[in-house]
Amino acid sequence: MQPGDPRARAIDAVDVLNDFMGDFVIGVRVFQEYAVRLRHKQIQLGQMVAVQKMCLSNIALAFAKFEEFWQHYHDIVPVAHRGACKQIVKEIRDRKITEFRNHCVGHIWNKQKGRPVVQSEAMAALDVMVKGDFHAFLHWINDPPANTYPATVISVIETVRDSIASEFGITPDEAIDR
Repeated sequence: MQPGDPRARAIDAVDVLNDFMGDFVIGVRVFQEYAVRLRHKQIQLGQMVAVQKMCLSNIALAFAKFEEFWQHYHDIVPVAHRGACKQIVKEIRDRKITEFRNHCVGHIWNKQKGRPVVQSEAMAALDVMVKGDFHAFLHWINDPPANTYPATVISVIETVRDSIASEFGITPDEAIDR
């Protein structure tokens, strides 16, 4: 149990979950929109690689933050939704997303090898993160036609956020206009 006023902590939790909604939705949507542009030859492959790096970096950061959110706010999450949150944390760990963030997004240096992270290492870490299926990974995060709880990360975050707000009587203004 974390110290502090439970309602104030709940407002903080709703605020953080709102941020996650934006991070995950935008990370997935920007990637998908630019992939369409690449298919229609409106952008070059090099531009798509840069967009992919930006989107995946943002997604990896958001997942690492979700793991931290769980560490600090698990007791605020309604009991009915804790299993879904724990499943996301398990996936973060199984997919080694925090390691991807630490070794490929946040740094250039492979400390164990005493040299920069090379492309093949970054690609291997990316493959672990997406479990070999990039599009399934994106759909697991956000699949607008099928964002049913608890099938996607977005459905879990949205449901948890709304449940906390309802339980503590939090209005949108309280979480957003702070």
